[in-house]
Amino acid sequence: MALTQNELDTYEFKLRKRGFRRDDLFMHDCADCSAQKQVLTYVISGRQGGRDIKLCLECGTSRSFRSGSGLQTREEDPDFDLKTFLG
Repeated sequence: MALTQNELDTYEFKLRKRGFRRDDLFMHDCADCSAQKQVLTYVISGRQGGRDIKLCLECGTSRSFRSGSGLQTREEDPDFDLKTFLG
């Protein structure tokens, strides 16, 4: 289920409001639906660690990875739901 422009605008507004920014201007391939150049990446980082969120525009899947302080290790948050997170 592809995201509508209105849904994307809402997600981006809420992510920016929480301090997230786009990681880069390039779009990446989706690991879930294999769509090429459809994934946007948002990041936030601080002294306590950080979080990366990957959002596929084609299938609507979101994945999140948490980093500890120092940002040297990343682990996926398996129960992550973007709608709940942005609630």
